[in-house]
Formats: sequence, C-alpha cells, structure tokens
Amino acid sequence: MQLTTRRNAAMALALSSSLHRSIPAAAFHAVAAFSQHNHRNAAVRHYHHRLKSSTSRDDSSLTRKATCYNHLKQSRPIRIKAKALHPSEAAATKAALLANNDDTSSSSTTPSTITKLVHFQRHGQGTHNQLYKEWTDRTGIPIDLSETIPELNPLLLPDIIDAPLTDKGRNQCIEQRIDKSKYLGGVELIVVSPLVRALETACITFHDHLPSTDNINGGEEGVVRWIAHEGIREELGLLLCNQRRPLKETRLEFPHVDFSLLTQNESESEEDVYWKQHCERTSMNNADDGTTPQRESMEDISHRAYDFLVEYLYHRPEREIAVVGHSAWLLAMTNAVLEFEGSGDAEDFGTMFGQAELRSATLTFTQAD
Repeated sequence: MQLTTRRNAAMALALSSSLHRSIPAAAFHAVAAFSQHNHRNAAVRHYHHRLKSSTSRDDSSLTRKATCYNHLKQSRPIRIKAKALHPSEAAATKAALLANNDDTSSSSTTPSTITKLVHFQRHGQGTHNQLYKEWTDRTGIPIDLSETIPELNPLLLPDIIDAPLTDKGRNQCIEQRIDKSKYLGGVELIVVSPLVRALETACITFHDHLPSTDNINGGEEGVVRWIAHEGIREELGLLLCNQRRPLKETRLEFPHVDFSLLTQNESESEEDVYWKQHCERTSMNNADDGTTPQRESMEDISHRAYDFLVEYLYHRPEREIAVVGHSAWLLAMTNAVLEFEGSGDAEDFGTMFGQAELRSATLTFTQAD
C-alpha cells in the first residue's frame, strides 16, 4: 500500500492547492448565480437532481427528486425481483438457495428463475467527497457539478483523477469489516469497480477474503475470486474523479484482482478507454459547444447496471457475491432496475448509500411475460 500512501499525500497537497486557487472565484460567481436564478431551487442542478432525497448521512449534493422508472423495468426482457435482508440472514438465505438449487438440478427442465444473494457496498469517503465538503463549508454553497469551468467546479481539475480514499474513508471501511465480516464468510466472488477508491474499499472491508501470496491469482479451489468490471463504475463524463488512472499503477497495487474484463484498445493502451469512448460520443452530441463531454444520465447508468446484472452476474456460478461500487450507480440500480417485493424495501433500499455502507439482498432473475 506504499503507492497509495504516497498518492494520498500528493492528493492532499493538490486538494489544498485546488481549494486556494478555485474558492475565491467560485464564491463570487456562485453567490451572483444564486441571486440571478433565485437560488435555482437549491438542488435542481446538483449531483442526483432527478431522483428523490437522500438521507442526512451524505452530502447535500447527493439529493434526488421522486421519479418513476417502472416503464424502464417493464420494458426489459429479464425482470429482477429484489428482497432486502440483513447480512446476519446471509448464511440461512444461502443454505435455502443451495437447497432449492439441488431440487431444481434434479429436474429435467431448466429452472425458470435464478436467485443470488448479493452484498452491495458503496466506497468509503474519497478525496473528491472531502473536497466537496471543504468547498461547501468554506463558501456556504454546494458545487454545481454540471459546471464546466474548473474554477467553479474543482472536480474538473486533473489533481482529482481517480480519487482514492481519505483516512476517514479507510476508517469507515474498517468499521464495516468489524461490524459485518462475521456475516460475510460465505462470499464466493467479489466484483469491484476498477476505480481505486472502490478497490481500496473492497480490500479493507473484505480483507478476510484476500488470497494468500501463494495463491494470488485465485486458482485454488474454494478461494474467493476478485474481478474488476467496467459495468459498475461511477457516472461517466465530465467529472475527473471518475476517470481511471493508468492501469499499470492499479495492477501493481492490487495484484490479486483480475482486470482482464476492462475495455482496452488493440494496442493495450493504459489509458481509460471506457471513459474516453463515452466522452468522445457525448461531446459530439453536445448542442452547446460540441467539445464538452456530457455527464452520464441516471437512465443511462441504469442501462449499464441492468447489463451488468443480466449479462454478467446472472451467468456467474457463484450464489453469494459482493459488488463494490459507487453512489450514482447504486442509486440508479436500486431505483431503475430492481423491483422490490415490499414498499418498505423499495423505500429503504432505494435511498442513497452512505459512505462505505453495505446492504444485502436476494436478486431473482425471471424472464418477462
């Protein structure tokens, strides 16, 4: 973890410099903008402005208005029914799933449904979250994350690319491990975003599932596999905290993670091809100037989440899986992909995940009528 320690120290200096460079101009322009637009209804242009309100556990930027996505769910060929559960129920739930699997496997017909137990976790506090909070505390006004001028939106500064965890973020993950690890012994597969803050979160929270140095590639039977997947990345476009750093650095720091599924071009470039493709595509479609990439919409994130669940997780042989990702991705998945059995589950599970928060659910995949 020496690479991370050095990188975090450099990031801290960069954040301090960014704040000093940007906040004075930001405060002046933001106050003027608030006056001109009658406060813009406070949350209209904030991070998750299209969905309903988050809890007080997170930044005020992570707010949302109620939006119905039933039309999306009903239009998809495979429906995903979800039932929330406490991690303490994991062992009994998995035993029931395995027993049911034994019953269906003895039948000559293919099961009409497949159910998996999944533990979803959001990363702990990242340096970009810390920067957002410090900016807001000093100016009294949240950052407009749709702003395209770096002096008014520090998450556009190159210092913030692939933001790692802060000390607070690492401690949040340690707390989750202490609180939940006794319930997570049955995890067979850990799928994680390739962004470093998610990788760090997974390594701390699921430390008990790290392979030994003799089995770093997870070849031994019974050893948990670690796989990075582009499909669970954070919102693409514009905000540089969500752009991946060079892959060689990430591979060196997390040698136990399989990165073979990541999008690469023919020359095996270390650049973030997945990010670049989105930016190039949306820049051309930007009616404002034709050069600025657009932020990925909640609906588009939900399509990516659906594809990950149906095209990847559905086909995995493991029955108990951990998925470590990001706030916007989790919010889109829980609201615009999953169909919860009870209204209480939908209301509770559909709120914004807190930093490092872990929630568990069974997912049942069924062919739509």
